[in-house]
Amino acid sequence: MTVLMLFMALTNFAQTILSGSEIFGKERKEGFYMTLSIDKKYIEKDWAIYISKYGGVSQNREIFSISSANMSEISPDPINLMSKVISEQKLKTKVFASFDVGGGQMVSENSINFSKVEKFLKDFYAFAMQNEDVRLAERDSEEAQKSLERVNKTGDKISRDIERNKREKEKLLKAIEENRIELEKLLNDQIANKQDQENAKISLEEKQKAASLVKTKKNN
Repeated sequence: MTVLMLFMALTNFAQTILSGSEIFGKERKEGFYMTLSIDKKYIEKDWAIYISKYGGVSQNREIFSISSANMSEISPDPINLMSKVISEQKLKTKVFASFDVGGGQMVSENSINFSKVEKFLKDFYAFAMQNEDVRLAERDSEEAQKSLERVNKTGDKISRDIERNKREKEKLLKAIEENRIELEKLLNDQIANKQDQENAKISLEEKQKAASLVKTKKNN
């Protein structure tokens, strides 16, 4: 058994088809329904595709109908298929279908062809669930792609920041070296200045002694 066949078998086993009725215009029609945990907009698309192989589909808002559906697996005669796709709550969609096999005679649970109708609806359920799995897988893939792009973008920013940091480091090292050279020059200038101060002090003392000597001689 292939994976798809196994998936359809398990899905069909899990899905329950229930009897019910819906109003079309002013007329209430008996039929069958099932509920799918899929957004209505996707079910509408899938349902239109699924039933289109049986004839021309007429759609009026939530109503999908085929006036003379060629559904030989259910009935050798054309079927008036009336259906609705109804949103019951968020991500809960109800699909209802009524099968008029002629003369206003509806397929019911007691009809000989009920099992065929049940298979028809369960096959759609498997079809819709498979499409939903594809959509979810594509969404996950897109999210993973976006996540990768975000991570790559962050990585590129980090690389740019590292290069900027390296340039700033080089500037700082250059500034530190320039500061070291300047400090060394200032220290040398300070030593020279101290020597100049000492020399100037000695010169002053000598000049003062000479001046004092001159004054002493003059007074004598």
